[in-house]
Amino acid sequence: MKKSFTPYQSKKEKAIVIGGGIAGLLTARVLSKHYEEVIIVERDELPQESSTRSGTPQAFHPHRVLTRGSMIMERFFPGYIDDLLNQGAPSTQNKKGSVFTSQGCIQIVHLEKNVSSSRALLEWTFRQRVQKISNVHFLSKKEVTGLQISDDYKQVKGVHIRERSEQKQEQTVSADLVVDTSGRSSKLLKWFESMKFEVPQPERLKVSLGYSTRYYRVPPHVREKWGAVVSEAQPAKGIGAGMIEYIEDNMAQTLLFSAGGAHYPSTNPEEYEKELELTSPMIGEIVKELEPIGVPRGYRISESVRQHFEQMEDWPAGLLVVGDAFCNFDPIHGQGMTVAAIEAEMLDICLHEKQHTSQPHFERYVLQRMQEAIEPAWWLSSVADLRWKGIEHTGAEPLKGVSFAQKYFNLYLKQAVKLANEENNTSMFLQYFMMNALVLSPRDIINAHTLNMLLSGDESLEKQQLVDELGNVDEQQIQERLDELIPSFSLEVDEKVLQSLSSMFPSNAKV
Repeated sequence: MKKSFTPYQSKKEKAIVIGGGIAGLLTARVLSKHYEEVIIVERDELPQESSTRSGTPQAFHPHRVLTRGSMIMERFFPGYIDDLLNQGAPSTQNKKGSVFTSQGCIQIVHLEKNVSSSRALLEWTFRQRVQKISNVHFLSKKEVTGLQISDDYKQVKGVHIRERSEQKQEQTVSADLVVDTSGRSSKLLKWFESMKFEVPQPERLKVSLGYSTRYYRVPPHVREKWGAVVSEAQPAKGIGAGMIEYIEDNMAQTLLFSAGGAHYPSTNPEEYEKELELTSPMIGEIVKELEPIGVPRGYRISESVRQHFEQMEDWPAGLLVVGDAFCNFDPIHGQGMTVAAIEAEMLDICLHEKQHTSQPHFERYVLQRMQEAIEPAWWLSSVADLRWKGIEHTGAEPLKGVSFAQKYFNLYLKQAVKLANEENNTSMFLQYFMMNALVLSPRDIINAHTLNMLLSGDESLEKQQLVDELGNVDEQQIQERLDELIPSFSLEVDEKVLQSLSSMFPSNAKV
């Protein structure tokens, strides 16, 4: 496979990436353009085929790459979708999917070239690409036990590594930059504590979520008969989410999800299928034609955490964080891998800028840019999750506009589903979809023009609830009121990405 990137000049000597998962592979791909040598330190033994690593227990469950993530990944790994197709991942292009929302059902056709696959196959595909980059090397079955740092604690100079074998040999590897991509299991906070660093209060979303997944064998006629189905959660009614999608090897993944801790989806096979049918009768009908593979498996998460390392005035040079160690999300929204891609893209942008402009406190600057880039993802997932009873957000500052956004999206979705079903116009829904796919900013959906359209000719309870949230403002003051309610969001999307949107929307859809 030919390398499809051009290395930049004036590279620094060495960078170390802690963790060889999706975030680590994306980060290593970026760093390979800027550093003479990149070393990925991975705790697990690297599989010799597409299979789940022991260090990724969540990989059994469905994973999604959102549209924004797919666009970035295609730029880093051109043709990766073809790689997945060649390894048996089913295409989603021109396939019809059904989405059941709180406001009704809508069917959409995915026009963009894409696939659905397991997390294991995607990671395997990326790892094969990265292993072909000449200046990237893997150290597997080794774990980072600490940071090598200067006596004044101002500069990270490398890492301490221990073999995960009976010998447990230790070594220190120096580097100009260390990037922690080790996910939720990151030891960075523990290392900071030992070095007496004061870490800012993180934001926490106490989600108490659970989901259960089961695999099925899919006969060819079923795949042609039924498309993917997503049944969104309806927290007000205590109804969780359900999903079925097709992946490689003629398999389907089904998923049940709930949050708030009041009920966790069952892992008992009979109860699981009953819950599937209650969540979505359509999914229930589909699985009757499928052959189960094994029993359902559950996964639970107590909280999502967004660190604010960019606020640390004593943040050491030579250290960065990417992926779940920086900010982790409720997996039901499928944001994790896409956010890791956004962060890696921002790192690439900042490193490229640094070649032309000196930037003091460079690492803190990168962390700040990453925070701005991922804010829409954190806000959208928080707004969605806080609909569940029992979920709580804590942090130094409250989230802006949660109650208003929940009511706004309810009314917006009601109008979008109505427009799609009565006029066969999916434009509103596709804009909503693209916002949640992190291509459009929430500000592209929440603005004075759209609000006036939503409020005109609607006398529903949803409208009255939204008017109550707005308060007593006239038409000229609406945008000013929205600015008070909703974060500003500095969403940076590459111009080429925006230009390519037109190919994803049918002629009746406008972005």
